[in-house]
Amino acid sequence: MRSPAAAALIGIIAIAVNLRSSTAGIGATLPAVQTDLGIPAALSAGLVVLPLLCYSAFAPISPVVERALGPRYTVVVALAVIAAGILLRSLPGSVLLWVGTGMLGAGIAVLNVVTPSIVKRTHPHRVPGVTSLYSAAQGGGAALATVLVAAILAHDPGQWRWALGSAIVFAVAGLAIWVPLAIGHRPRPATSAPPEPGPRARPNPWRQPLAWHIAGFMAMQSVVYYVLITWLPSIEQQAGTAPATTALHQTILQAAGLISALLGSTIMARSKSQRPIVVIATAAMTIGVAGVLVHPHLGALWCAVIGAAGGLTLVTALSLFGLRTHRHDETVAVSAMSQAIAYLAAAIAPSVVGLVHDITGNWSVPLYLLLLLLLWQLYSGWKSSAVGSVWQ
Repeated sequence: MRSPAAAALIGIIAIAVNLRSSTAGIGATLPAVQTDLGIPAALSAGLVVLPLLCYSAFAPISPVVERALGPRYTVVVALAVIAAGILLRSLPGSVLLWVGTGMLGAGIAVLNVVTPSIVKRTHPHRVPGVTSLYSAAQGGGAALATVLVAAILAHDPGQWRWALGSAIVFAVAGLAIWVPLAIGHRPRPATSAPPEPGPRARPNPWRQPLAWHIAGFMAMQSVVYYVLITWLPSIEQQAGTAPATTALHQTILQAAGLISALLGSTIMARSKSQRPIVVIATAAMTIGVAGVLVHPHLGALWCAVIGAAGGLTLVTALSLFGLRTHRHDETVAVSAMSQAIAYLAAAIAPSVVGLVHDITGNWSVPLYLLLLLLLWQLYSGWKSSAVGSVWQ
């Protein structure tokens, strides 16, 4: 691997670590936040939902930022916004907590959209492999951040602001990597830059059927994943599993997702089409959800299956942005559209599932609904994996 490609790969991993590290530990701090600020559980849960809403809201404007600043300076600005948001939410005052959370959500939204384009620019022939590393690094960053938050809260539960602020180390490290990359790679003036092939200066994916299939696949895998990580502990505990054990099962889920993300590149490299991967991953997720429905006591097994399936579907969804486009601006456009739709759905779905549970009094109906959504995931994934591009 040449040194510019190696430097870019390190930068991509640094981005990935920051995509979940600042939000991974929020759930663990909610009891202390509620007690300290005197707010109800429903309001404090908004700290989990707000970043997802920001991912959706800021995804459509991310291509505008990328065109104005270029991809590398866009990353620097986004990381700086994340760092500022982490700092603000760790300062005294409830207003700053919400403002800071919104800021880091906006910064992550931009990185979510721009990173697949950077992968395609720097490693055009290794999109699945680099995407697998990128996805695994997301899980690794989340795991490290969770351990850091847990250690601080174990020492003193009242120090939840320090726990939330600890994620700034990842953002600062990312800036330390990306500022030299941006400064050392100044973009050429627009007048001297050779035009990219193709007639479209600003591709519009919203009118492209294949883009909608990709967005549908991204949305379904996001909805199923976020619903399960939100409610699986409650489902298990209602079945008689101890809270500490359900927490361990969540760790198994995350670990399985990280491993499958790393293995995803090997599987995709041996297949000319992504359709076998879509079928395998969706089938595995179906088995996991059905298993929870029939035998919720086997939580460790189902969490391992669900985690592995979720990691593989995420790698596939992120890879499709680059595999189904020719130019980097097309990649950004499809990524922005897909993530705007996916994260809006992912933000709403857990609350809807919770409401369905409250109305029906059981978890069977919500789980059956997830099984129906997996049929949609299979259909969208199958159509998205057809050979070709969004813009033929």
